Amino acid sequence: MKNFDIVILGSGASGVISAIEASASGKSIAIIDKNKSPAKKLMATGNGRCNLSNVICTPSVNFYNHNIDKFLQKFSPDDAIKFFENLGLCCYKDDEGRIYPLSGSAKSVIDVLCNKLEKCENICVFNEKIIEKIEKYGEKFKIFCQDEVFVATKLVVATGGNTFNLLQDLNLKVVKNFASLCALQTKENTKLLNGIRLSPVKVLAKCCDAKYCEVGEVLFKEHGLSGIAIFNASCIFARNKSYSGTILLDALPNTEIKDLIAKLQARRSLNVKVSKFFEGMFANGFAYYLFEKCKINENRISTEMSDKEIEMLAKTIKNLQFEVCGFYENNQVYSGGIDLCDLDENLQHKKYKNLYFCGEVCDVDGLCGGYNLQWAWTSGVIVGKNL
Repeated sequence: MKNFDIVILGSGASGVISAIEASASGKSIAIIDKNKSPAKKLMATGNGRCNLSNVICTPSVNFYNHNIDKFLQKFSPDDAIKFFENLGLCCYKDDEGRIYPLSGSAKSVIDVLCNKLEKCENICVFNEKIIEKIEKYGEKFKIFCQDEVFVATKLVVATGGNTFNLLQDLNLKVVKNFASLCALQTKENTKLLNGIRLSPVKVLAKCCDAKYCEVGEVLFKEHGLSGIAIFNASCIFARNKSYSGTILLDALPNTEIKDLIAKLQARRSLNVKVSKFFEGMFANGFAYYLFEKCKINENRISTEMSDKEIEMLAKTIKNLQFEVCGFYENNQVYSGGIDLCDLDENLQHKKYKNLYFCGEVCDVDGLCGGYNLQWAWTSGVIVGKNL
């Protein structure tokens, strides 16, 4: 058995930063993870650019499933920027408040974190270890891996989402997890729209009694919807534990219906085949989809289109409805986890002394834009400082 003062399960964002913060105590620390190297999952964030944080994050209920202001006050986006700058990482902020490394590469973030880990002589990293079970061991904790056993005086669980089977022997209450920030499957066949991007589009998601609205980009798939606005809308379904509901799209949110009708009526004078009516306005695939939805013959001349047909096209453009029936895999985060009500202000479990949780394993999930990584940094630092 290997004995440590602190064992951290998971070498993702929250696990690594908690270890770095805890290293100042001089206690012996072990990080255990199944991956070959620490912080590996960061390579997939921000399309490889690593969206570190977002300076626009209050009030937090606008961006997260819970109010986490009291935690963000302890380690804010500005604190995160300073932390990384002290490690040698240069950052910049875009127009939407998102923070990225100046290099434009997630590898830069991983490099500075790993460099810091290597300098902390009291931290041992155990890679490629499959954690099989956690047990209470007197006042301590015993962690069983395939080939060895670790004993911890203090245990930090930072294993990310969808890893709650590890906690079953501790009988902890866990909010059921659902995939979030993902593309949505729809019952409608959207083959004609496959690969088409529209922006800006107003997206209104409805699930149970909950609603989410955003104006952004939508990418159509053969049997579903994707794009950042859809990813954010998916959180409504994940938080309500049901991928059943509707998505309403307004393809021209900046144009009133009466103005759109007038614009389409004027386009009749182009005197082209109906199939070319939307050329210069929409992609062909989207135009064909509209004609099919409205049952309009594309082989006529545009001047032959009636006012009723024009009005029907305008209403369809402003109100495209899709019935959600599932989600696509490769979701960015999970909604669910250890309930914050069961954790104290330092994210220590109220039932088990010296058992801490940070990152995605907690029931905290945010929108796209750096919010989930900010929670990882915030929760990891809070835990690390209190070990």
